[in-house]
Amino acid sequence: MKFIFTSEINMPIEKTFELFLNKNNLKEWQKELISYEHIIGIPGEVGAVTKLNYKSVTIFETVTLKNMPYEIRGVYEHKRGEKTIMVHNASNRFSLIGENKTLFELEMEDVKFVGFLPKLMSKLMGGMFEKYHQNEVDQFKVFAEK
Repeated sequence: MKFIFTSEINMPIEKTFELFLNKNNLKEWQKELISYEHIIGIPGEVGAVTKLNYKSVTIFETVTLKNMPYEIRGVYEHKRGEKTIMVHNASNRFSLIGENKTLFELEMEDVKFVGFLPKLMSKLMGGMFEKYHQNEVDQFKVFAEK
């Protein structure tokens, strides 16, 4: 399944992209994040891997494309303990839509669910996941415009 979440941010595209890339800002708009740890590669560059520890899951982010200041893509492997439960691709796109105004689009595509329970939860709680990710996009807007 593919989902797209959007928000218009009252800020120039370069500044918006810079704020988005800075991992030190993640806790400002991702409230479930506990910590992050850079694993390999140059942070924010293609091939870089970051371990993101959230309250209920650990996610390994691998950057697959970076086109400043317009897009950054990644593969996200969700783990519980040592077990992968889900993999999704995400594309974070930024478009200039006016002077000092940027459109932020998060496109997410589920690639793989491992096990019966994750598959079932994705079907039963799909709407909740959509609300969660739209809320994250909205929280980034609030943070960026402060």
